[in-house]
Amino acid sequence: MKRTVAIVFLFVAVCLYRQAFAQTSARITYTLHREASPTADQQDAYTKIAAAMDRAVDYYNTYTTITKKLNIYYNTSVSTADASFEGNIRFGSNRSYMVVLTALHEMAHTVGIGTTTEYRNLIRDNVFTGTRATAVLRELTSDPEAVLKGDAQHFWPYGLNYASEYTSDDDYIFHCRIVNAIYQDMFGVEELYRTCRIRSVHDGRFMTATDDNQLTISDRRDTASVVDLISLSDGNTFRIGFGDRVLDMPNESMQAGSAAGVWSWNGGAHQKVRFEFITDGREDTAMHIIMTHSSLYLVADGDRIIQNGSAPQEELRLWEFVDTASGTSVERRRVYDGSATYFSGESIKPLPVRSLCDAYCAGYTVVDLMGRPLRPASADRPANIVPGSYVIADGPAGFVNRRVRPLSVK
Repeated sequence: MKRTVAIVFLFVAVCLYRQAFAQTSARITYTLHREASPTADQQDAYTKIAAAMDRAVDYYNTYTTITKKLNIYYNTSVSTADASFEGNIRFGSNRSYMVVLTALHEMAHTVGIGTTTEYRNLIRDNVFTGTRATAVLRELTSDPEAVLKGDAQHFWPYGLNYASEYTSDDDYIFHCRIVNAIYQDMFGVEELYRTCRIRSVHDGRFMTATDDNQLTISDRRDTASVVDLISLSDGNTFRIGFGDRVLDMPNESMQAGSAAGVWSWNGGAHQKVRFEFITDGREDTAMHIIMTHSSLYLVADGDRIIQNGSAPQEELRLWEFVDTASGTSVERRRVYDGSATYFSGESIKPLPVRSLCDAYCAGYTVVDLMGRPLRPASADRPANIVPGSYVIADGPAGFVNRRVRPLSVK
């Protein structure tokens, strides 16, 4: 009887996992590099590798929230298969490795497992000590004492290190769940914050990525100037994504005057930014963008974007979010920076609202940074809280567009 209950529980859990992870912000893509005139052996290998990668990418895009661009190669000098954190996967001539299990395993290496110091720093006495991955493993196994084993290169269980580790497709799902948690332990939780354009306050043009990995300022209104702002672990650290590339400071330069570019995401601080919104009442939408690794501002410099500590004109280092559809700026919506205050003109006053419920009872309208109204909690329904900060609009006593931190909801 206990065995039957356990099997039913596992079946229900798998269904819930599939439902919960059916829609994620993952965006893993790959390019299979082929010879212009392939031999019969190469063509056969390409067909098998593509079939394995298609299924593996589908698993990662369904059950993880990881973004990565992969480059896939067929190389007969490789005995089995190998991968690097730069996103390169090589398959050798042995067809037994041109399978989904191997593709999933090598994809784990490309996102940092066994290929980064962040991963190795979390290995202690052959145990991966990350709290998120440990919690997911214990959830999957229903064992409150389970630990994730690992060495400098691999983890187990569900690492898919050997063909014998596969018993059903659920092993693929559990592999993805654990890889996603390991990735979060290494680099923090990621979440799509908003999709928009970033416009220079100085001349009204947009940050735009070029085909040769340069970051420029232009008046283009196409996909090259559309960005995904991905929120990272601490709430006000982001990467700015242009398709499968991100804003990047080449060579991790910390020098003032260095020009920004775009590159594949690798998790470095030179690819992370934080936003510093203007709070003196002059510009409700304007912000500074600060490189995390150098603490220098992004500054408009003609058609370039450079990092610098200052600018001849303050407007040269002011930017604003612009809706992709309407082209209008996102007004009076500020990223939460940990302050328990709201801004009204040039004054800073204590925030009297203790929770979203209090805000509604006081007659405020509460919206998230996307402008979507939030509803309060009640006895029969939870509040529709979404990640990110909240602003209070149209409140009583003439206070408009206050900022509220996401406190507890009654």
